[in-house]
Order: sequence, then structure tokens, then C-alpha cells
Amino acid sequence: MNNEIKEVVSTLLAGRAYVFSLFHKLLGGEPTQALLDAVSSEESLQAVALFEQDSRAAAGLKAVLASCRGMDVQAARMEYTRLFLGPDTLIAPPWESCYTAKERALFQESTLQVRSWYQQYSYVPAGYPSHPDDHISLMMHFLALTTERAGDCLEQNLLCGYKSLLEGQKLFEKNHILNWMGAYCEDMDKSETKVLYPQLVRAMAEFIAYDQRVIDELMAAQ
Repeated sequence: MNNEIKEVVSTLLAGRAYVFSLFHKLLGGEPTQALLDAVSSEESLQAVALFEQDSRAAAGLKAVLASCRGMDVQAARMEYTRLFLGPDTLIAPPWESCYTAKERALFQESTLQVRSWYQQYSYVPAGYPSHPDDHISLMMHFLALTTERAGDCLEQNLLCGYKSLLEGQKLFEKNHILNWMGAYCEDMDKSETKVLYPQLVRAMAEFIAYDQRVIDELMAAQ
């Protein structure tokens, strides 16, 4: 890989890691004014814009993030609490096992499969082992960190490690994210409010579906 292509690929990897980190932070806790300001900043929008040229998914995500500018943080916090914390039964539980098991339950087979993926990459998520590993926010954190590792491998010219990380990411997205995102988005659409999270989750699902093609292009770069 020549230096010019390497620089382009490194920029795209940094952009992917940044976007996954945004998903992790937005879906992993109640929003604050500082977080909403950060995700709607020019830095965040420019990171998404790296993928905007040939992707309506990236353009949609950029619009959702931009909408956080001036958003009523209290309304966003109330929506997050209702959709992710309760106390009522969650209409859109943010765990894979709730969509892939026969009953909507935590710590099912898919949870252990995701845990196994994490262990392969020495990733220990927050709350391990008492919190379910297949929470969507933890999955986004895993993708962010493994993207950063791929960037490190590229910088050190460890191309086998670089491609291995990307291949693993593609399989992880296919087998443990895209397999339930459609149903998750449909449940999110049942929310009585549409302040941020229903549209964010749909934009995230579309971006990850598009990311499958991005990964192919990154692996094919010579």
C-alpha cells in the first residue's frame, strides 16, 4: 500500500472509529448538554461527511446528529430513560438476545456468543460479567476499539493484522448487529416521542449496513 492510499485509508478508519464512539456514547447513557453539543459539532459532522459522497446512510446520520444542536436536553433525557432504562417494560430492548431468543430475555445464547467475540479481541466491557455483553452501546464500543487497532496495524505495516481485524468486524456486524437491527428499529418507531433516539437508531442501522461495503473497500485497498 503506497503512502497516498495509506493516508486515505487511515483517515477513513479514524472516521469510522469516531462515528462508532458517537453511537457508543449516545446509546450508553442519559444525554447531557455537553454530549449533545459534541455530537452536533463540526468535528462530528465532518467525520460522518467522510462517508457522505456515496452514501445516503451517512447523509441521514449527519442530519440526525446536526439536529442535536439546540435540542431540549431534558426532553432527550426523558426519552432515553423511557426507551433504555424504564421503569416500564421497554418497548425496544437494546440487547440482541431479546430479538434472537424465543422469549425476550437477557443472558441468552447470543449474549455468550458476543462475549466470546469480545474475548478473542481482549475486550472487557463495562459491567462485565454482571451486565449483558450484547447491549448495543457495548457493541459500538467494541467496533470503535477494533477500528482503532486496525489503524494501529496499518500504521505499523502489519497488513495481515489489519485485514484480520476488518474481516472480524464485518462478520460481527453481520452476525450480531444487522441480524436484529430491523426489528429493533421497528420497535423504536413505536416510541410515543421522536426527540432523538428512534431516528438515531435507524440512522445507525443504515450506516452499519453501509459499513459492510466500506469494510470491503478498506480491505481491497492496495
